[in-house]
Amino acid sequence: MNVETISMIVASLVLALLGIVIILGKADWAIKQYRRNSERYNIVRLRVVTGVMLIILGLILPFVVVVKTQNICIFVMLGIAAVFGVLQETWARNR
Repeated sequence: MNVETISMIVASLVLALLGIVIILGKADWAIKQYRRNSERYNIVRLRVVTGVMLIILGLILPFVVVVKTQNICIFVMLGIAAVFGVLQETWARNR
């Protein structure tokens, strides 16, 4: 295993663990402050959306090393981030 593989595995583990900690409600500091303190957002839903996004990105990140075409993985990760950004603005908002 080379340094690139080890660094991607460590980064993916950190993202996945941070996602789990956010879902459990122990890392609200990782959510943007204007969203966390705003009354327009449901904090529980915001935690779920942010945590799930980080876990999924953490699971996809090792494929950047395995699959030699990094462009495909990067576009998939950007698409996932866009979908979860829309979810934060729609589902996580208070109505």
